[in-house]
Amino acid sequence: MRRFLTFFNIFGLLVLVGGLWVTFYTQGVLRVPVVNLPSKGDERLGERPVRLHFANAKADGFSIEVRTLEISEGDSPLELALAELLKGPKAQGAYPIAPVGLPVPKVYLLGDQAMVNLPAAYARLQQGSAAEVMLVYGMAYTLLEFPQVKSVRFLLEGKEVESLGHLSLLEPIVRPQ
Repeated sequence: MRRFLTFFNIFGLLVLVGGLWVTFYTQGVLRVPVVNLPSKGDERLGERPVRLHFANAKADGFSIEVRTLEISEGDSPLELALAELLKGPKAQGAYPIAPVGLPVPKVYLLGDQAMVNLPAAYARLQQGSAAEVMLVYGMAYTLLEFPQVKSVRFLLEGKEVESLGHLSLLEPIVRPQ
């Protein structure tokens, strides 16, 4: 019976594994995709009403509350809307979609797609699937109220991620029909 663990067999195996690693690395399989975020565009200044989407009592839909944003020079209306959303509801029957003190994500407009760059704190929330759906879709539907936004994509610290825990973030969220 011949020996299988010879120098040439081990050397051949190492060359094969090294070649596969180089192939996967150069084709991007092992690389984490990074999205370059564009700069913010100019928006209308002054007061602007916005529809905020808060969770309803059963957490199976949204309760809409209209608030007025004061937009100054250099402000992003999309970020201001999310900041107002994260403050929580004022109306009865509406419930917050996020814990108090959560940082406001940065929002960039790339064409007609809003790119929401979530800070690392969002990855540490440890929420159930219903709370995660309320958070992500509450933010997305609030941003989709702006006429220039046709879809919303979520990033975590500037990188594409599969999910925050339960809900897939691979596809952009669009207006419900």
